[in-house]
Amino acid sequence: MSPGSSYNAGPGILALNWTAVAVAILVMTLRVVAKLRIRHFAVDDTIMLCASALALAASIMITLAIENGYGRHYKILSHTSQVLALKYYTGFQCLSIVATGAGRAAFTIYLLKILRQERAVEIILWCIFGVQIVINTVSVITVLAQCKDVRSIWDTSIIPVCWDPNVDRIYGYAQCSINTGTDLFLALFPTYTFWNLNLRMRIKISLVVLMSLGLIAMIASIMRIFYLKTISERGDQTAATVSLTRWALVECYLVIITASIPCIRSLIIHSVQNISSESRSRVGRTPNISISRPVTARQGYGNWTGVQAAQTPGRESAGFMIHNNTELNRLENGRITKKVDVMIFSNYSTNMGGRSHPPL
Repeated sequence: MSPGSSYNAGPGILALNWTAVAVAILVMTLRVVAKLRIRHFAVDDTIMLCASALALAASIMITLAIENGYGRHYKILSHTSQVLALKYYTGFQCLSIVATGAGRAAFTIYLLKILRQERAVEIILWCIFGVQIVINTVSVITVLAQCKDVRSIWDTSIIPVCWDPNVDRIYGYAQCSINTGTDLFLALFPTYTFWNLNLRMRIKISLVVLMSLGLIAMIASIMRIFYLKTISERGDQTAATVSLTRWALVECYLVIITASIPCIRSLIIHSVQNISSESRSRVGRTPNISISRPVTARQGYGNWTGVQAAQTPGRESAGFMIHNNTELNRLENGRITKKVDVMIFSNYSTNMGGRSHPPL
């Protein structure tokens, strides 16, 4: 048995692949719950769901490729396995490219809603959105159109009539460079914007951290550049492109995950406040405090929306509701509008001369 016959990178890729899928599904579920809870499910969420579906399809494709021998040396595979491995790998390439581009486009739309106070910024973000759509679509076209007969991409028994493989490699360098620059801008510009707002330092730091998570995806995009030369490898493509595949998976899911984490901030804060409120309610005869479900923008800002009281012999109870809109992520009239929602219920009884009075 030759040393190369024992080489198999497939199991490692599968572990990375499905771990990333599990994390992405969890984050996307929390994103959808958070947006529905505040009744703010929008176009960017729909695009990100489409990106997640495409990424899942890409994960299925690379799994099928590995089942047919991808990750092992090409020459030790049967002809049928060679064809199927490269066919599914080609599908993975196309789907992962589109999914990654859609993820960046979704995050751009998300930023448009909160950073459009200046016309120049809005134009830049729309340009980034358009560039992501075009450059990743063209990338898929270069993969599928490189040979006159598309089947010759994965079937070596068909005599190939293809353009120079370096065309794909050079375009790949251009694509990865633009994606890297996009990640850098989408991470640093919101960071700069929020840092210069008049917010509490704790809130400011949390927003800066959340918005700069895209720098992690940028690292994956840079790493892809180092391994792009392997796409022109025709003799042992099932093994030579393994590192490129790993970083393509990492980049795709990091874009989806890091672009969705800022959207679940309100859900996390809501959950923490609920836990904290329940803990305080169990201590002595302290007022019971609970957080109400959010209200929509149509219900207005900063209004007392309900005051109710009921009297019984020897006891007086009152419940107060204070509602502001939720989610610190919208920019209106050139400023950040902080929106919170609070519902406070307080039960108390103080007897003075046979009458019931609220405590002072």
